[in-house]
Amino acid sequence: MSLYYKPSNKMPIGGVLLFLLVGVLASALLALVYIYAIWYIPFVYINVFICLGFGLVLGGVLMLLARAGKLRSPVGVGLLALLVGLVAVYLEWSVYLTLLFNAEATGTGRDADTSTSFSAALFADVFTHPGTMWEAIGKINETGTWSLKGATPSGVFLGIIWVIELLIILGGAYLLARSQADEPFSEVANEWADEETLPHPIGFAQDVAQTRTALETGQFHALTPYVAQSETDPFARLKLHRAPNDHNCQYLTLENVTTKIDDKGKATQSTDTVVQYLAISPVAYEELKKRFGTLPVATQESYPSV
Repeated sequence: MSLYYKPSNKMPIGGVLLFLLVGVLASALLALVYIYAIWYIPFVYINVFICLGFGLVLGGVLMLLARAGKLRSPVGVGLLALLVGLVAVYLEWSVYLTLLFNAEATGTGRDADTSTSFSAALFADVFTHPGTMWEAIGKINETGTWSLKGATPSGVFLGIIWVIELLIILGGAYLLARSQADEPFSEVANEWADEETLPHPIGFAQDVAQTRTALETGQFHALTPYVAQSETDPFARLKLHRAPNDHNCQYLTLENVTTKIDDKGKATQSTDTVVQYLAISPVAYEELKKRFGTLPVATQESYPSV
């Protein structure tokens, strides 16, 4: 038996089809919302966050689809996510060119305005002619269509912006979808393991290698309760994973947590993984839940949020 969980790399055909079909449908809807947002919101800088939202929402949808389809191959899911991400980019360009080709300018000078509308027929024509689309993108790159601080990005600079946009969308889709395929799955019960973050914080693992070795050899007494001293004291967070109908599918994840307070007094936590998906016995699982599954009533308010 391996010390750590290893995905089986199984990809049920029904799950793959679900992932692709629903993923493409979600891409079409998100592409429409994304392009309309950047078309009508006049603040260019906000477009970065809109693009980031596009990638994260698409990735979240694909993550849910990978879970629903029981796709357990990180590489396979990652490749499918990239494929859906590329389709999403193709769709958003199709929507953008549809709005651009259908745009009408009215007025002059400060009174100038550009209006547009979505045409399903025009969209279908653009979508089914990738060569024409590529030519149009090339012409847009030569002149640009929007301004930044009085200048209109074009050429190499505009191309770099488009590449960054592409990477954000593909990156969100790939990373989130693949993360689901990495999670523990019971091949016996044919179900994903549930994750539970135990409420009682653990003492910070100062020597990560030593703590990892101790846990790998079953020395769970190395985990000690965290005693709160201040809001910024580092601590560790313990997560347990168990398949509901397979109590032999049980794993442990331990994360070191550090807290920083900014100039405005806002606390920000960052985590570093000590061990992830370490296989544990049913006895160890119950022991850890008993030790760290609840907080002492009198001291609950003194512990950091987990």
